[in-house]
Amino acid sequence: MKHTYVSAEKFILSREFFGMKLGLENITRFLLSIGSPQTEYDTIHVAGTNGKGSTAAMLATILRSAGYKTGLFTSPHLVSLRERIRVNGRIIPRRSVTAFVDRHRRELTKRKLSFFEVITAMALAFFQRSAVDLAVIETGLGGRLDASNVLRPLLTITTDISLDHTEILGHSLGKIAREKAGIIKKSTPHLIGLLPNEAERVIRERCQVVGAPLRRLSRNNFAADALRNRLDFTWNGYRLKGLSPSLIGGHQLQNAALAVRAVSILSKSGLRVPGRAVREGLSATNWPGRFQVIRRRGRPTVVLDVCHNESGVRALIDSFKTSFPHRRAYVIVGFVKRKSHQAMIDVLCKIAATFTLVPLRTKRSIDVKQAEAVLDFHDIPVARCGSLSTAYRRLSRGCSADDIIVVAGSHFLVGEFLENYG
Repeated sequence: MKHTYVSAEKFILSREFFGMKLGLENITRFLLSIGSPQTEYDTIHVAGTNGKGSTAAMLATILRSAGYKTGLFTSPHLVSLRERIRVNGRIIPRRSVTAFVDRHRRELTKRKLSFFEVITAMALAFFQRSAVDLAVIETGLGGRLDASNVLRPLLTITTDISLDHTEILGHSLGKIAREKAGIIKKSTPHLIGLLPNEAERVIRERCQVVGAPLRRLSRNNFAADALRNRLDFTWNGYRLKGLSPSLIGGHQLQNAALAVRAVSILSKSGLRVPGRAVREGLSATNWPGRFQVIRRRGRPTVVLDVCHNESGVRALIDSFKTSFPHRRAYVIVGFVKRKSHQAMIDVLCKIAATFTLVPLRTKRSIDVKQAEAVLDFHDIPVARCGSLSTAYRRLSRGCSADDIIVVAGSHFLVGEFLENYG
């Protein structure tokens, strides 16, 4: 059967029927059957609760600016699943998706690979066919049993540990850290961001057990000026001053510092990355939906953020207060099930003038009528709409060009906005 792109995409998405599989046997055997493409280039493996996508994107752009042909694998996507797989910033072509399904559909079906296993395998194979020098690979969920954990990386990274996906990863920072620590490999340096003590202790113990050198990002490594979105970085004589990341927010300055620290470690593996490439890479990183500010003449400013847990919402609030001091926003929110919705609303109340609840275009969406009834909005006016487009049109008609609309709470919601209004 020869596929069109539409039918190939439909086949890949249909693999969601098999649910989420935690375990490496399936994907390892499939990759072995196609020649283990992930062994043909160097990799960096990135895990974490928040910040792993942004850090991976910045690191990949820095490496590209240094002249390396660089792959980037991230999840989830916002509009098209092709966004998950990039080489030198370009998403995987439709013909490559179609060719992969044409070539391997029989085996993928026989082995009952899940959606994420298929996407991961397609990314690893595409990077080989594209002859990348190296690839930055983000975990999907956790690390230990994540389908991406089939690599022999130059470096592994844990960006952040906070509470999310607790029904799968565990209900404490220690348990979540234990799952993330599964990407740590023998003799491979492991770099951590600014982690809570409980999580750092677990990571440190895992590094000792497997014999992995532990490297930390320390506040002594960098000075961050969130107001100007500037960063000064110092490590063992490696000094860069006045770095200006394209991504906005104090948390993104930490992610940027983590990417720079990663580069300093990779340089000891023989990679040559000049300061110019670091500066250019940070300023050129394009990563939509992460405190993305959209300004259009005569219309209210829109801020998009994919934050989907309490820690992510706090980062949004900090960025908002820095960028728009003493202002409030008309907040459109949509959530998936099994999240700490009240905790996120409690934090969003710090900037909300009103709330509008909308459903997401997924079966994982919460029931907005029920949410309106059970959540406490702390006397801030709340309404619900049947769709994001209806909510946005209503707010846009009632807002002035000086007002701010925030769309937040889920990748699904931000993706829908970008698809329709981006």
